Amino acid sequence: MSDFALDWLRLREPADLAARSPALARSFAATLPRPLRIADLGSGSGANARALMPRIGAEQDWILIDRDRALIAAQEPEFTHWARRQGYPVLAGGGRIAITVGAARWTAASMPLDLMSNLAALDRLDIHAVTAAAFFDLVSAEWLTRFVDVLARRRLPLLAVLTVDGVRDWLPVHDDDAIVAAAFRHHQARDKGFGAALGGAAADALDQCLVDRGFAVSAASSAWRLGKNDRLLLSALVDGEAGAACEAAPEQTDVITAWRAARQATLADGGLALTVGHRDILALPG
Repeated sequence: MSDFALDWLRLREPADLAARSPALARSFAATLPRPLRIADLGSGSGANARALMPRIGAEQDWILIDRDRALIAAQEPEFTHWARRQGYPVLAGGGRIAITVGAARWTAASMPLDLMSNLAALDRLDIHAVTAAAFFDLVSAEWLTRFVDVLARRRLPLLAVLTVDGVRDWLPVHDDDAIVAAAFRHHQARDKGFGAALGGAAADALDQCLVDRGFAVSAASSAWRLGKNDRLLLSALVDGEAGAACEAAPEQTDVITAWRAARQATLADGGLALTVGHRDILALPG
């Protein structure tokens, strides 16, 4: 990915942190052995591990899996900056991060891996649990089935956070919201490297697939509710939705461009709000 991808992950990290379900994170942490090893799928810059490390607290070792080598390269500096802000001693180098918090040691190692072509590599890892954030909307139903089969066979708990559920409500309402939304949904369903993507159907599909394999599933809303204090993120979301919609429906470019201009004008006046539905899902082996 480009530098823009890292900028986007940095921009959304505070909103993600505020939206997460603390209760599900605590329940997840309570089920895990100590010390523990966790694989984080589609780890990006490592934001999911940074959010969960303090919740878990004890000795922990993370494997940060991503196929994007640019994002993997960003993990060490992002963790180093975060740890120093928290006042945690940190050592980083060679794709490995070690953070000392009291008597506990939190470590993370980067693992470049294409999970579409090599899901078997995940099956071979010596781990106690799996996590992922804002990931399952990118995968196909077929890949999701194979992944949950791995979890069931290994009896691995899963904490999947910030999985989109299809809700995307702009306020105030605009006459062309439906046109833009339809094109955006079509774009969400394009192949993101795993086959036809689940997009807004991801949360329901993941929930059902886990239940079908005998997992005990708990869920909680982790929706973004954005307003006048989230101008940079809202601006990026307006531009992102319009850009994706134009790609999916080029015949509607004039309508979508006008929609984008109107939304940005409302944002400049301080009157734009958006709810983006997400769901946190905790799955424990039955």
